[in-house]
Amino acid sequence: MCRTLVLLAAAAVALPLWAEPNFTILLPERTRLLEDQRLDIVIEARNLTGLTGLHVVANNRDVTDRFKGPFQVDLDCDGRPDAVFRADLVSFPDPGWVRLVATTRHAGGEAHDIKDIQVIPFRPGRPARNIVLLIGDGMGTSFRDAARIISRSVETLPGVPGLREGFYDRLLEMDQMPVSGMVINHSTGRVIPDSSAAATAWAVGNKTVDASLSALGDGTDCAWDSGVNAANIAAARDNPRVETLWEYLKRKYNYRTGVVTTSNVTDATPAAHGAHHGSRDASFDISLQYLENPFLGGQPVFDVLLGGGKEDFDADIRPDKRDLVTEFQARGYQFVKTATELRGVGVTASKLLGLFRRPNSVSLHSSGIRPSSRGTMETAYDKLRLTRPGSEPLPNMGTWTDQPFLDLMTQKAIEVLAGPNRDQPYILMVEAALIDKQAHSNHATGALWDVIELDKAVGAARAWAKARKLSDTLVIVTADHDTGGMVIVGLTAISDADLADRTATGTFTLNPGVGQQTITAYKDINTNVRAIVNYASSGPPAAVNGRIYDTDGFPDYIDADGDGFPENRRVGDKGRLRLSVGFRSGNHAGHSLPLTAEGVGAFLFTGYMDQTDIFFKMATVLTGETADADELLNNLLVNPGYPLTFGK
Repeated sequence: MCRTLVLLAAAAVALPLWAEPNFTILLPERTRLLEDQRLDIVIEARNLTGLTGLHVVANNRDVTDRFKGPFQVDLDCDGRPDAVFRADLVSFPDPGWVRLVATTRHAGGEAHDIKDIQVIPFRPGRPARNIVLLIGDGMGTSFRDAARIISRSVETLPGVPGLREGFYDRLLEMDQMPVSGMVINHSTGRVIPDSSAAATAWAVGNKTVDASLSALGDGTDCAWDSGVNAANIAAARDNPRVETLWEYLKRKYNYRTGVVTTSNVTDATPAAHGAHHGSRDASFDISLQYLENPFLGGQPVFDVLLGGGKEDFDADIRPDKRDLVTEFQARGYQFVKTATELRGVGVTASKLLGLFRRPNSVSLHSSGIRPSSRGTMETAYDKLRLTRPGSEPLPNMGTWTDQPFLDLMTQKAIEVLAGPNRDQPYILMVEAALIDKQAHSNHATGALWDVIELDKAVGAARAWAKARKLSDTLVIVTADHDTGGMVIVGLTAISDADLADRTATGTFTLNPGVGQQTITAYKDINTNVRAIVNYASSGPPAAVNGRIYDTDGFPDYIDADGDGFPENRRVGDKGRLRLSVGFRSGNHAGHSLPLTAEGVGAFLFTGYMDQTDIFFKMATVLTGETADADELLNNLLVNPGYPLTFGK
């Protein structure tokens, strides 16, 4: 949306001084809210002079007194006279349709706008239910398929591979969940969303523009279109906010809330669950909102917050010189920064902050709104100390060598959220963030071993839920978007030495008619075909890659230590036949996304759904009104008269 506004501003230069008046209530298409879910309502008045008043009714009830203004602003950055009216933290208590009608008088007459809002009933059931939402950032269908082939082809018994004659002995944890669906994920302005718009969709139940975190785009976004900095950040802070399900459940029903990520904790996906901003880059603002949340009266939004990104909390980096770690500790949070310390967290801990990475070198970014670099955690491949293929980067952990895996983080988050008696209701989001970050650079092993890491976290959540006396927990696994357009090409035989070789390279130069492109290829090229390289059935360099498709058999990866992560090396005559994948992009890819679900209310997640539907389906599960269908699904799973599937 902000890009569109810049184009409109540029076009306005050629327009006469007079422009068409416009009066708009800023609400997204098909606005849906839970009863009493809060949001900011902004009304923008463009090219209207002599404003003499505002009148707003909701289903014929006068709500004008909730609005302040008009405030004089420059919408669209075109220099014309504009104004906004604003009502913060508005909610609608009664389910049904609400028609919002706004009217104002101006020098040219009267202007008005109408927006309809659907308010969904919500009453939490008893006993209370829990939700664990696991996100593979960038994890399209092909990533799940590739991770399954790699991790489930290892031996299940000595000499017996887990994948033979086309059948698996055991699927991924996320595959074994009995309900499957597909998710459509466009943002308000793009076919392919970024992580902030995608996470906002399921966090608040409404779509937004790219880069925004649980906030809607507005007419002042053009002020920071070329980048947010300390001088223009006010235009990114003023975007209309929408309450997240995490905030809503904590505010109204005393739910405990958590976010776990392998990225920095202020990155887009985690931030959308507990912060509100026009720009995902403003990580100093985001971390402060975690501590002083605007929808919770300035109280912390998460009871558990685990991931990287300590730099956003440190006084030596923050312009305000606040030590947020110390401030969290003053509010009762136990702070940990290593896997060893995390393992030592007991069941009596009530609040937990874990920050497991800070960049080796970091300072204040020139924008003044974030650190110069991000403390993203290491990939699973690097935490395992496996040897990276020659075309992928070597790790540089610095002093942060004791970082936890995602399954441990998930297990501890659930233990703390559920409380010592395991009876406190909670909602938790767990993100495997580096699938996306590695796929952007077309680093296949970095991405795919992180899918395996996520799957182990799925296993931890499923095990906890299955151990409950009551069936009271929903576990969901999905993605925010696809990344890289990865495809499974076939198999290739390659030695460990060639896979890891960083010295012997070749250079391909392609001229596809849109400019010459060059790639440096290493000996691992047939295991990881970069986006620029053609891997069709004929023609250089596809002449080499063509043999990948024709390779018979199945991979024979080795998991010598039994930790669930294949070591990606040869042992005896095993481990040399490896999966070959190819990327088609270094950006996000526009594919529908797989979703699997298990537990109470899982049946709701069948078929195709919009990303915003996830919010309302999760809310429905928490009402407890799923018992009959839950029983039907359970009967389908245990009835021996129906075919046995892995979901059973």
